[in-house]
Amino acid sequence: MDRNDALLINVGDQTYALPLLQIQEIRGWSPVSPLPNTDPACLGVLNLRGHVLPVFDARPILGKPTAAPTPQDVIVVAVMNDKPLGLLVDSVSDIIEIEADKISRADQGEAWSSGLVDGIATVGERLVPLLALQKLTRNRMPDEAPAQTPAMIEAA
Repeated sequence: MDRNDALLINVGDQTYALPLLQIQEIRGWSPVSPLPNTDPACLGVLNLRGHVLPVFDARPILGKPTAAPTPQDVIVVAVMNDKPLGLLVDSVSDIIEIEADKISRADQGEAWSSGLVDGIATVGERLVPLLALQKLTRNRMPDEAPAQTPAMIEAA
């Protein structure tokens, strides 16, 4: 039976899961250097062993109230398209294995389907959204251009 390893993170009052294969490390909060003209969720960049790491605040991306980062917050360092990025979360709670039959996938046309969620996992008695890292950061990376909307194309 297929299993999915996931990292459980907490943002606001909700628990979410990230695919463990994309997680490089978990580190405490470190101050970042802000960047001009970036997505509001991009807190800035920090030096991670000689590499520039963009750090995003998961709170506004997931529709939670924003707050100034504290020493209790955690940066989850993930790799997406061979590039590292940081995701600021309130805490990390566990690493779990989820049986494939315990996941309802968003691509199955579910009514709850969200642009940020790949599926919903049943973990014990809880339902935990499986976040799609590539969707969380889409068009938010400092070197990515935002996708053009039809209105933007007409205006050009």
